[in-house]
Amino acid sequence: MATGPPRLPGMPPHTHRPATVLLTALAPAAWGTTYAVTTELLPPGHPMFAGLLRALPAGLLGLALTRVLPRGDWWWRAAVLGALNIGGMPLLFVAAERLPGGVAATLGATQPLLVAALAGVVLHDRPTLWRWTWGVLGVAGVALVVLGPQARLDPVGVLAGLGHTATMAGGVVLTKRWGRPAGVGPLALTGWQLTVGGLLLLPPTLAFEGVPQRIDAGAVGGYLWLGSMGGLIAYTLWFRGLATLPVGAAAPLVLLSPLVAAVIGAARGESLSPLQTCGFVLALAALLAAQLNPPHTRRRTDPMKPLMTIAVLGATGMVGSRIVAEAAARGHRVPALSRKPVGAHPGVIPVPVDAGDPDAVHEALARCGADAVVVTVRTDPVDEDFLLGATRTVLDAGARLGLRVLVVGGAGALRSPGAPGLLVADDPAHVPARWRPVAAAGVAQLRACRSHPHTDWVYLSPPALLEPGLRTARYRRGTDTLLTAADGRSWISAEDLAVAAVDELQAPGPDRHITVVDAGGDRGRPAACRQAVVRKGPVTS
Repeated sequence: MATGPPRLPGMPPHTHRPATVLLTALAPAAWGTTYAVTTELLPPGHPMFAGLLRALPAGLLGLALTRVLPRGDWWWRAAVLGALNIGGMPLLFVAAERLPGGVAATLGATQPLLVAALAGVVLHDRPTLWRWTWGVLGVAGVALVVLGPQARLDPVGVLAGLGHTATMAGGVVLTKRWGRPAGVGPLALTGWQLTVGGLLLLPPTLAFEGVPQRIDAGAVGGYLWLGSMGGLIAYTLWFRGLATLPVGAAAPLVLLSPLVAAVIGAARGESLSPLQTCGFVLALAALLAAQLNPPHTRRRTDPMKPLMTIAVLGATGMVGSRIVAEAAARGHRVPALSRKPVGAHPGVIPVPVDAGDPDAVHEALARCGADAVVVTVRTDPVDEDFLLGATRTVLDAGARLGLRVLVVGGAGALRSPGAPGLLVADDPAHVPARWRPVAAAGVAQLRACRSHPHTDWVYLSPPALLEPGLRTARYRRGTDTLLTAADGRSWISAEDLAVAAVDELQAPGPDRHITVVDAGGDRGRPAACRQAVVRKGPVTS
């Protein structure tokens, strides 16, 4: 009996949601216009003033639109992020004024490499050869496009360019680490940071530069462009993307800035040599390759090579404890996340954490170096808000860290057999009234998964009846419709559900919503339970 679909040979590597990538990419594309705007429209010698007008008015507008202020720790976090992401902006203008555009762009192209290094320290996101290789190739491609024989290296300009790149890299990593407060959108987060950055720039701007003596119509247009499309809009899209894309996919998008600058130059009559064209293609290939999972990630899920680290949230529950045991027995490393420590077992690492604390869950998953995470939380009586919050927290962490997420959900989210338009949760034949809230919570949980920007997840619905039993490793697998045996019963032991869950992680199938049912008759049930089935409601874990 097959226990799960094998990975198909030649299956293309997973890509991140295209719409999210494209929207996030608009930010560095807009920043790519900075060099042309600065050199062609703005008065020279006023980099801090340009940074001030790009940040402070846009930040105040963001605050006015959202009417949301930081709370608690987010006062100092917003200050740090604002200083890193926005406060270093004058360095960019200094580099743009003192260096040829090509040199400044090449320095900026090193940001993905700096992000990879910082992510290894701060996020415990281990840099891979895939990321390093394409990062170096991206820098090389940009250099081929923008560096010419007349490129000069002004020391102050070089230091300014590297300083801006380093501050932005630190801002990217800390934005991934801290995420956003609950209920706060990317526009509010952007408003906080732009305001902080603008306030930091205000005193030195007034003390050292002042207002340019002459601001013509072109300069007004340039400042408006930098503050709107290059400021509030771009940073909102950027922070939105950082919250959902893995850091290794988001950071290389900055390569678009020098590429857009090159396109602008071509539009103004500059021609690209064959060598520059090759560099353009190489940099674009590096950017696109960062959106794919590296080949070694797929090899790590080979069922013949149990080399994964599988984190389990809810490790002491009926299902969670059995998944921990099953994964550890196959040789996997298993961080067991729960409020209470789990029993000692080779390969199992107890990690005390409260599933209701998003920061603690993010931190635990980052530190344990997981390849995948299983969500098995439940409450009795059912608490739908807690269930959805914990699920979204893990999906957020999965997006940030590039983890596969397996959610052990409820049977209520399945379609009723014989009535494809009816969910099990709404079918009285399967769900008595007293179990309706439990079934409804499972439906809401699946909807939360489907609406989340993270795309690398699978929702495992158990059959109608799930209880402790024996491990037979025999089950039938289906997709989104409740499975039943020949006698009409829908049952599986928690032990065999754990087998199915680990099988799915080792050899992921193409389906987002799957279910299983016992395939061995009553062999998996304890002898005392081999009587007429007393129907129970669908479970949420």
